[in-house]
Amino acid sequence: MSDSKPGSEDNLNESNMPLLSEDGTEKAEKGGETFENELEEKKDEITEKKKKDKKLKVPKEKPGYDHDNLDMTLRDSKGINRDIDLDFDDILAEPSTAHGFDPIWRLSFVLFTQIRKWIYRIIAAFIAVPLAIIWAIIFSILSVILVWVVRPLIRIVQLFLAVFKELWVSFLQATLEPLCATAGALFGRVKVSNNLVSPA
Repeated sequence: MSDSKPGSEDNLNESNMPLLSEDGTEKAEKGGETFENELEEKKDEITEKKKKDKKLKVPKEKPGYDHDNLDMTLRDSKGINRDIDLDFDDILAEPSTAHGFDPIWRLSFVLFTQIRKWIYRIIAAFIAVPLAIIWAIIFSILSVILVWVVRPLIRIVQLFLAVFKELWVSFLQATLEPLCATAGALFGRVKVSNNLVSPA
């Protein structure tokens, strides 16, 4: 018998484990495929997954507004004008005990909705563009003032208040904190008992 240990390179019959040479590659075959073939298959699977992931990724939105992505049906997506989103039945309603003629009610509904829609469109056609320009100028000026004037001033005030806070905390620690600690030590030992004295 030889002095080789199970699984060693000299005694190949004793082990089913694939052997590694000094450079780390397998010498034995696994099920008809070598280690290199398995590595290549894994790399191919990983590249296919990466390609699929790239196809599924949604492109990042660019900052700002793009007129191609403007929603023409839902123009109040944030719901800032919910309180004026009123329909015919929000304004006019007949109770069950007082109904008028059905054709008159239908005509009232049509007239109300169409006149409201067309008057809004006509007035908006004249004032929408000029007011959009005016509001754009106002909000851009406000943004500039907030970014370049108000925020730096707030930061300066915060810096001075931080210094004042440190001075105030130091003053309180030097004056009131010892007094409160002394009062707490004195009155902390006081015991209150509720004993009822019986009448004689």
